[in-house]
Amino acid sequence: MSALFTPIKVRDITFRNRVVMPPMVMNFGDEHGRVTEKVLEHYSARADAGAGLVIVEATAVDPNGRCWSNGLCVYSDDYLEGLARLAARIHAGGAVAGIQLVHGGPQCSAEMCGETVGPSAVSHREGVQPPRELTAEEITAIEDRFAGAAARVVAAGFDLVEIHGAHGFLLDSFLSKHHNTRTDEYGGSPAGRMRMLVETCRLARERIGNALLDCRISIFNKLAEGFTPEELKELVTGLQATGLDLLHVSTDGAFKGYFDTNTPIAQWVKQYTSLPIITAGGLGEPLLADRIIAEGIADFAAVGHGMLDDAEWTKHAEEALH
Repeated sequence: MSALFTPIKVRDITFRNRVVMPPMVMNFGDEHGRVTEKVLEHYSARADAGAGLVIVEATAVDPNGRCWSNGLCVYSDDYLEGLARLAARIHAGGAVAGIQLVHGGPQCSAEMCGETVGPSAVSHREGVQPPRELTAEEITAIEDRFAGAAARVVAAGFDLVEIHGAHGFLLDSFLSKHHNTRTDEYGGSPAGRMRMLVETCRLARERIGNALLDCRISIFNKLAEGFTPEELKELVTGLQATGLDLLHVSTDGAFKGYFDTNTPIAQWVKQYTSLPIITAGGLGEPLLADRIIAEGIADFAAVGHGMLDDAEWTKHAEEALH
């Protein structure tokens, strides 16, 4: 049996293999962010094809944190019925059901949200209106929004909750030396910039019982401009202390092309944590994904574009490796 198709157990959950469908926003929800039949079909097809873990796309925890007109939402119990149907469809295919939670922050749609918010009034890209700086009280309220959404999706039947701390969205923007110019407890030192993400993960852990908790972080990032080894160690150890079960590591367009895959990033993170690592980026070739698992570089291989191009990627990969 190939390494990619060996099972692994995390906490009380057994994954049938190491293949992950990572969260990718498809805009298949309705205008309110509710699950539609198209959403159900999209995710169930990848579960049916054999993925070990299916992580549903970035799902907004706050009505003022939306980025996509038809992206999924979970900021009230009104979304529970649809999300429960989605978790059930993923389970029916034999996969572990995960879902990613997000607040868009500086990257929110001003049209939908009225304004964008962030750690400081620094625009995330040229020509875009700077976000409004959040107060400390608003920060803790958003942390609670994440925790409430985490409890809600677990109640809907999801096995794993992923906190989106990557790719320039709100939690990631707090990590940035450039975009977080605060001088209070949520800025300044690396520990201050990491505080919101760490607190959010800790609160989520308290609210979801024995469900799995995961956090996605960008190691190299347009906003964070990369972590020093000391900062990376402080962030990873701080996150592990919150009670995480897995860590999902990636990068973004700033460094695409510099690496063939995100494999080196996973290796760096493994120096600082005993948590199972999901790595993503450029893993559409089954032999490469298999090698990453076989050599212990990462514990899970997330295959994004490969699964978008071929809903049965996992089935075809298993056939190729056998």
